[in-house]
Amino acid sequence: MYIDLDRNSSQPLYIQMAQNIRRRIRSGALPPGTRLPTVRELAQQLGVTRLTVHNAYSDLQADGWVEATVGRGTFVSTRQEAAPIPEYGREVSPRSAINDMMRMAQLPGMRSVAMADAASEFYPLREFNRVVDEVLATSGVRALAYTTSQGEPTLRNAIADWVRERGVRVGPDEIIVTSGVTQGLALIAQILTQPGDVVLVEHPTYLGTLNVLENQGLRSISVPVDDEGIMVEVLESLIFSHRPRFIYTIPVFHNPTGVCLSAQRRAALLELVERHRVPLVEDDIYSQLVYEGSIPPALIVDDCSGMVLHVSSFSKSLLPGMRIGYVVAPPPLISRLSAAKQANDLCSPALNQQAMALFLQRGVLAQHLRRTLPRYRERRDVLLDAMAQYFPATLRWTTPSGGFSVWVELPLGVSATDLYLAAIERRVAFAPGDVFFAMPSARSYMRLAFSAQPPETLSEIAQVLGELLHIQTHRRKVAMPETTDWVPLV
Repeated sequence: MYIDLDRNSSQPLYIQMAQNIRRRIRSGALPPGTRLPTVRELAQQLGVTRLTVHNAYSDLQADGWVEATVGRGTFVSTRQEAAPIPEYGREVSPRSAINDMMRMAQLPGMRSVAMADAASEFYPLREFNRVVDEVLATSGVRALAYTTSQGEPTLRNAIADWVRERGVRVGPDEIIVTSGVTQGLALIAQILTQPGDVVLVEHPTYLGTLNVLENQGLRSISVPVDDEGIMVEVLESLIFSHRPRFIYTIPVFHNPTGVCLSAQRRAALLELVERHRVPLVEDDIYSQLVYEGSIPPALIVDDCSGMVLHVSSFSKSLLPGMRIGYVVAPPPLISRLSAAKQANDLCSPALNQQAMALFLQRGVLAQHLRRTLPRYRERRDVLLDAMAQYFPATLRWTTPSGGFSVWVELPLGVSATDLYLAAIERRVAFAPGDVFFAMPSARSYMRLAFSAQPPETLSEIAQVLGELLHIQTHRRKVAMPETTDWVPLV
């Protein structure tokens, strides 16, 4: 087995060997069950000590890449399929990017800040077990049967009470239950558009939305974002030139940047959609995840034209696997959305809906947020402190007051793809920024989601990325002209 070792590198030889073998396993060059050379054979071939080879094999075995059996040798693990490294770039589809990020997060030993997920160790399992047992005891088989496409009345009433905390005053007839925000967006796109229509999205924006729009044959046109949110002064000219079917925005703790829409732009945006009669889809999924100050108000609160559709879910604040989201809209649109959902998946599971209703009615979700928000804030602070310690001083990034993500602008000439591949070799995964753009960006970025990793791991991740950033910045040979991008940074 040929392995190219850089003996002048500061990186230990055993780590170089382990990384090389790991890369071959991921690419499929070493399929599951392949027998690796013995320690003696590889040491002789490469001109290294047996201890060096032994340490490399031990590192691989500890992370589940290989299996060693006394008397038989060392083999590529058969307990998992090799996962190829995703080749991120401008041509990667949103769907494949999501799949790649999820797969990388599940690889043995991978420390991932790619997915903006609720931390699984915070899931309220005992409370969930209790409410599920109660639902089954009181509702019996009805909880396991089909329910209405619009959603369980008890849950829609509970959601109406919940959103009232955000100042949204609606009745249950103005709410439809969906399988998360993503389905809500897909249903809205289905009833408001035809293939080939234009939808205005932020630059950058939620990857799942780009996936939905691409899947339905729609054209996504980008509206720039800065540290005050969507740039309304640019938006009007795009409305005139493209006649969009709707506008999609994340005004509170924007994904991926973490910024919030300013009060001035909020008023201008609502005036604009009312004047042009363009529906505005407001994604409010991160609003409960606030670490400083108060939660900014929802756009729908001040909507006087009936043009704002409010979309949210409990995936980030509670349990993602329950797949409970909702759309708030006028009753005529709710009727059309219900018909579309009936054709899509008939209904969301009644058991999950009734359990979520109890979570809301009994204040379990509110209690859960009081327990978890300080811990998410700690994770954010640890990551930001570690970035300040280890990242090059010239780098810029956002400091979100809520949500799950930090948005980092990379130095000129540093490729997000090259950095990503180098980080994977060090068992660190992040989300390359280009997958969040509907249109090419003049600069490179990365999103670091701090929610699902413990503080000590976040510090390790920042140290690894900092080392790689220093290396790649040092290797830049060609100076690139400064460009102006619209993405907010501090």
